[in-house]
Amino acid sequence: MDTRTDGRGAPPRAVDLRRGRAPEIEILASDTYDFLISLHVALASPDYHFTDYDVGRGWIEAARAAGQAADPRILGVLGHYLGDGRATSLHATLISLVWRCPEPRDVPHFLEWLRALPTDEIVEVLLDQDGLGADWSAVLAATLAAPRSEEQRIHLLTRYVEELRPTVAGVIANPEGTRDELLKALDVWQAAVFAEWASRVHPMLRREAALLERRRSEVPTDRFVEETMRGVQWQRPSGLRRIVFAPSYFCRPAVFYHFWRDTLTFVLPVEEDAIESATDMVDPEAPSPEVLRFFEALGDPTRLRILRLLAEREMYLTELSERLKLTKATTKHHMVRLRAAGLVTLYDRERLTYYALRVDVARHARQLLDRHLGPRG
Repeated sequence: MDTRTDGRGAPPRAVDLRRGRAPEIEILASDTYDFLISLHVALASPDYHFTDYDVGRGWIEAARAAGQAADPRILGVLGHYLGDGRATSLHATLISLVWRCPEPRDVPHFLEWLRALPTDEIVEVLLDQDGLGADWSAVLAATLAAPRSEEQRIHLLTRYVEELRPTVAGVIANPEGTRDELLKALDVWQAAVFAEWASRVHPMLRREAALLERRRSEVPTDRFVEETMRGVQWQRPSGLRRIVFAPSYFCRPAVFYHFWRDTLTFVLPVEEDAIESATDMVDPEAPSPEVLRFFEALGDPTRLRILRLLAEREMYLTELSERLKLTKATTKHHMVRLRAAGLVTLYDRERLTYYALRVDVARHARQLLDRHLGPRG
């Protein structure tokens, strides 16, 4: 049973930098983030009919085929730990570990560093889920300690939904085997799929990181954080000490973020102009990527219905799906496009995700159109 309360009674808040010590801000251009995001894209996309990510159906199908050709078990193993829609799969993410890896943070060095990481830390990352309780880490540590207690094991398993308990029990029973199985699958994905992309994406990431650094030097920290989070309003957790912003090619147009220990890792999409080669001729009369995203998002009847609903009040995904009579996967796809276009804001509150219409949408539309049309006599 879902016992979470409806959090809409409290106003949504972004990361509040005025409370306590302001977190450190770090901007990292590392292809390891794209390596990990490419896994989530390839694993999650079948549930969303390959429409949630700009890399497209062709890349996703080719990547899955290349991985399976190298090892027929790879998608099953990676999906088992990183999430592929099955109720029995974990939803782990390794993006929070990249910042901790010593330089250089490229994929080969990151995978070697993972091999040297204590097994208990790998297990903690894999088993971390929402809603496990503030003392979950201590309960896990006690469960993994030798000699292992059956009572502690049962106490830990009851924190998870019933469908996940066999998976969690398997990780606890054989943490070293879990670690080896996962690392072998990551090695295969790196060699068979991602290696050829590393040199392509890294220049984009460096360029985007340089633009972020320049923007950070121009505006106050709280404004920089708000802008860079691309419409995500996220309540600051206690203990936040650091925010890592990492540009990504493969996540476009979505964002990925994860709070681990004292660090929020926020993976954001590179801008369209970073993707275009500097040698490409840009038509000065062509619409900007921002204009295209904005008006393409409006050119869909379902997305216009969503905006009308959000004009009444903020809603979470299930509500929108029910009102629209669409699946959650389809609704989520539309919300990704609307948020990427700057039309809606995503809020995380009480472990639920809400969407709200962004203020001054109509005025922003006029500004974009006026900017595209240019001065008129």
